[in-house]
Amino acid sequence: MHGRRTKQAAVSWAAAYSRAYTYRLQSAEQRRSLSELYNRMEKKPAAKNTKKDGVEGLPGPSISAIPRPKIHFQKIEPSAGSKQQAREPNQQLKDPKAAADEYIAKLPKSKWSGEKTWARFSQLPRESLARLRDIDVNRTLANIRGADKTLAQGERAVATTMTLNRMLEVFEKTKQAGVVPDKYTYQELIAINVDLLNFDYAHEWLDKMVQQGITPTIRPYRTILKGYGATAGMLDNARRFWQEIKTKLAAGQIAADDSSEPMRSIDMPTYTCYIAAEAKAGDFAKVVGVLEEMEQAGITPDITVRNTILDGIVRHRGLDAGLREAELMAESGYELNGYSYAPLLNAAISEQRHDDIRALLAAAAAKNIVPAVHTIRRVPFDPFETLEIMSGLQSSHQVRLYNALIETAMRTNDFGRVLQLIDHLRQREVAANVVTYTLLLDALNKAGRLEQAKSMFAKVFNGGELKPDTYIYSIMIDACGRQGDVRSMLWFKNDMQRQGLAVSEPIYNSVLSALARWRHGNLQAVMVVADELERAKPAVRPTCRTFSAIFAAAAAQAQTRTLGAGELEFVRSWYRHAGDRYYVAKDSFVYFMALSAFIGARCLPDAMAVFADMLRDYERNRLVADGFVRKPNRMLDLMKLALGQQEFGAALEIWNHWLQLRLPPIPKAAELALFACDQMGQPDMARAIIYGLLTPDASPSAGCVFCPQIVDESVLGLYMAAMIKHGQFDELLPALRLWAGVATKEEPLVPKRQLSESTVSKIVRLLRRSKHPEAPALIGQLLTLVDEHFPGATPI
Repeated sequence: MHGRRTKQAAVSWAAAYSRAYTYRLQSAEQRRSLSELYNRMEKKPAAKNTKKDGVEGLPGPSISAIPRPKIHFQKIEPSAGSKQQAREPNQQLKDPKAAADEYIAKLPKSKWSGEKTWARFSQLPRESLARLRDIDVNRTLANIRGADKTLAQGERAVATTMTLNRMLEVFEKTKQAGVVPDKYTYQELIAINVDLLNFDYAHEWLDKMVQQGITPTIRPYRTILKGYGATAGMLDNARRFWQEIKTKLAAGQIAADDSSEPMRSIDMPTYTCYIAAEAKAGDFAKVVGVLEEMEQAGITPDITVRNTILDGIVRHRGLDAGLREAELMAESGYELNGYSYAPLLNAAISEQRHDDIRALLAAAAAKNIVPAVHTIRRVPFDPFETLEIMSGLQSSHQVRLYNALIETAMRTNDFGRVLQLIDHLRQREVAANVVTYTLLLDALNKAGRLEQAKSMFAKVFNGGELKPDTYIYSIMIDACGRQGDVRSMLWFKNDMQRQGLAVSEPIYNSVLSALARWRHGNLQAVMVVADELERAKPAVRPTCRTFSAIFAAAAAQAQTRTLGAGELEFVRSWYRHAGDRYYVAKDSFVYFMALSAFIGARCLPDAMAVFADMLRDYERNRLVADGFVRKPNRMLDLMKLALGQQEFGAALEIWNHWLQLRLPPIPKAAELALFACDQMGQPDMARAIIYGLLTPDASPSAGCVFCPQIVDESVLGLYMAAMIKHGQFDELLPALRLWAGVATKEEPLVPKRQLSESTVSKIVRLLRRSKHPEAPALIGQLLTLVDEHFPGATPI
């Protein structure tokens, strides 16, 4: 009996770790198999519910009442090679001519955002680029830059270095394909550099334009001039460039916008840009000089020019000077508008001149001008006093003032004031519009009063006087989804469709997100809604939030039961469609949730494909790894999945990329990497990992990144056990010396490590059972070293 126990205890530490890890995986599988009861629960008939669901007046549908879709999946086959190799997206190869024709046809008609335009362009085969025209390239550049002002704020691109790099790539690829850039091409590149304040590069592109034999129009000059004027400390550059414009204009080197003929004189927008620069700097003598030039050229300044001057006067000379300028404008026949009153009101509020504030508000009301919300928010009066001051507004404009005051109260979370303003509006018999009730319902939902909001919806819109629009439905659907009232959420969605309103992308996203949270992720319901989204008319374009919700539902469902074959193929198809059908540039959260879904489904090839896609995108956009920086345990779960399926090479690949991404590793990841080396019989790899983590001068290659804080006692013990198992006895003492002397990169020789007696005892026992002839001497050296650096760890 004693001999048998001795043989059992002689198993190496690494092998014991392997057994324990495999047992944990098997236990997890057994626990997950019990959750198959969830499918049976879903198939049971629902209990009779006597309470009405949703909004009073119509019963709310349940999930089971929605017809199941007929979804056809295309399976993603792993690429040739071992399982751990990352798979490329299975994209259908398009004919270059057909791909180019489709891109050319859809580009001018579709309101593509910058991200979608870039994604669609990136998907074009190389041979398709030669079929593009210069106008197609220019539209592509304009969309990427975000020049389309009609797009919503969230859809328009923001000028970043990434935006510039994408535009440069479009320019270079199309130029190499034979597309000749024209004046509009260069204008877009000049504009993006001005947006990023790269004025030197903007001038370089202007010079390249001239070198190519293209006569610039006034537009790129105006863009650079406007950028100088809006940037602090650039007034001298603006003045020099203004003289340069005059010189080139006189030499006939600037063409008109609508023809190739030389431009004869400076136009009104260019004058406005330079006047804005001088007025912002407070040099009004120069402003007067420019106005005289305009009069000599026969150009009469419009209200925009005078408002620009008025704004500069108020900024530099105060409210009194601004009021005098406003009087001169009125005497000269200019009709003051909202842009005229805005600087005057802001100056009066800043100078705390209450009488002038009242006078300006009353004067604006007499012209039916309602100040902007950001100005109303600064008015130092009670909202009801503001209403009294501006009582001169016509009834059709009074509701706009109420809406501005309600929105101001909402921004300060003063929901009680919102209700008071609604009561005041009714007492004055002001006809509220859809915007008013939109703000009210939004306020009630944000205050957590969902039931009151539903009652208000039924009271206001069931009468038929007002019809709810898409935005009101969006507010109610999102609020119901966030509070878990799924049946009411579905009632509002169905009622919206009964009213003939198209369900938009934000509404689908709210529904999918709510279903992803409902019952720990109801993937079947998500599949139904996703199929409806794909068949929607007019077409609905999914966004990153859409894909994140779908993958979140799959990840949550995988925690309670095993995903079925159809469910798994549904997730795979949507991940594939993100790039090859919908051209969505995946963000950090999409990658994070997709990886969570495939890890939960225990699909290593798919998880590794997602990981490989993230790495490719990381080379162009470092932000895609943000989710993994905040929650590194997801990569740890991927390593565990690879080890559980005995794909040790995949685990080491994840570890190497972990370090290359400069993500903060954790001790558990180092343990798993060493365990993979042990199982592969590669002690040299384990040595490279440990010495790379503990050596400041290690090369930054795979597995060699200085990060000593993660090499704790457990990592060291596992490494030494692996070295004993593989007969690498010469590595024990150097590793212990290095570990004892390394603390941080700044203080690499300050011993701050702590070693326990238990770890030393286990190492000594493993050496004794190894039956190596030098084991006794090595044990003595080991104990001497331990006694020198860690006196309390010497075993008795």
